[in-house]
Amino acid sequence: MPLTFPAGFDKCVRGGGKVRTIKVGDKEQYMHVCYLGGKSYSGEVKSKKEASEVSTFLKSQGYVEKDNEFIKASTTHLRKLIPQIALSEIFSSSDKTSEIEVLHAGVWEHPQYGTIRITEADIDKFMDSFNEKVRKVDIAVDQEHMPEKGAAGWFRSMKKVFEEGKTKLKATIEWTKLGTQLIQDGIFKYFSPEFDFAYEDMETHEQFENVLLGGALTNRPYFKSLAPVALSENMFAAFAEEKETCSVCHMQIKKTEMQSHMSKVHPNKIMKGGENRMLTKDELKAKLAENAEFALEADASDEEKAAFEEAKAEIAKDAEDKEEADRLAQEEADKKKADEEAVKASEKFISKADHVKEMNEMKSKMGVMEAKLRFKEVSELVDGYVFSESNQKGVLLPKDKKAAVELMMAATPKVADMFKEFLKGLPTVSAKLFTEQGGEGVEATKAKQLEDAITKKMSENAGMKYSEALKIVGSEQPELLK
Repeated sequence: MPLTFPAGFDKCVRGGGKVRTIKVGDKEQYMHVCYLGGKSYSGEVKSKKEASEVSTFLKSQGYVEKDNEFIKASTTHLRKLIPQIALSEIFSSSDKTSEIEVLHAGVWEHPQYGTIRITEADIDKFMDSFNEKVRKVDIAVDQEHMPEKGAAGWFRSMKKVFEEGKTKLKATIEWTKLGTQLIQDGIFKYFSPEFDFAYEDMETHEQFENVLLGGALTNRPYFKSLAPVALSENMFAAFAEEKETCSVCHMQIKKTEMQSHMSKVHPNKIMKGGENRMLTKDELKAKLAENAEFALEADASDEEKAAFEEAKAEIAKDAEDKEEADRLAQEEADKKKADEEAVKASEKFISKADHVKEMNEMKSKMGVMEAKLRFKEVSELVDGYVFSESNQKGVLLPKDKKAAVELMMAATPKVADMFKEFLKGLPTVSAKLFTEQGGEGVEATKAKQLEDAITKKMSENAGMKYSEALKIVGSEQPELLK
């Protein structure tokens, strides 16, 4: 009876999906699960015999079995290479370690596997996986890739060098007693590294690129004409040509073109560890930020659509938040500018006020200087009218000098001229003292009478100035001014 499968499982197998055999329960029952495009499709639970028939069917469809897992040979890359490299000539039996060349960048044509390329970037990845201890165990050098024969040496460190026009990966090997004897006795002449281009951790199922699995002492280079760099006859024959199936559209794509195919045809998918996965929300946001017209493919899952809507909503909110932040920042900038302009205007006002103050202070100083100069001039003028031994023609007594100076300082120019004419008309003090005499004794001189009258007038009128009192007395008693 021909085998039948659930529709999803059958489509996955025909699309080149990876198939794993899983034991169900404690009984001898098994189920095959196909993985494709980040999704899983379960087959039917079958007995051990029926499961064996499924395995046979898968092999007839071009699948290769390894570790309870089936991989379609026609759509899988060559993963594991075992080239041959001659042992270093500097090996010495007195030294337990030596440096050997593990591999180098180059291109090889193989009749079964086609073109094999190792680039400088591949060498960097080999170093990274070694330094990060992806294998989680020490890596050994055995005999003819048969670890059951025991370790001939252990990898201790690796480095990249450029020699003879080539980028090479070199390793420091710590040889065991067995390894030292094998090389010293000439039993083995070549070293053959073993590595995986797509290594999967069997415990976590995490994928890693370019992982060194180990190495071996051997004498059988695959290409005799290319020795000491060739491929070993001990080749893993479970992998086929250099194409793989796109898990999104199921097309056959060359490995070297898969990344370009994914970015152009399926931009909302990301390749990681050789498998496709949906974009995360943050990655979708980045896509939308780069291209506002970015959209999911028509066959996107509900989960992808939900993440896409969340990404668009967050971008819209981010845009609103940015607009609000820009508005607040602009308001703050405008306020700061207004404050600065207000400060500048205030500084200008203060500067103008200071200028006016300085001008007023200067005017005040000039006024004081003018007043002092006028006081000096008036004092000298009045001195010419004051009686003294050196000025026998004086008309004013020394005690009257102060009043006369104050009168001249306070008087207007016209009154000051009148007062000077008045002083010129007065008799000299000496003449008044010796010629003006009364019948009942010495009578007061007119000057004395005038002074007394002015003093009296000022005492009768508080706040009256001397010049005002003089004017009033002159009008009331004009004879005192004759």
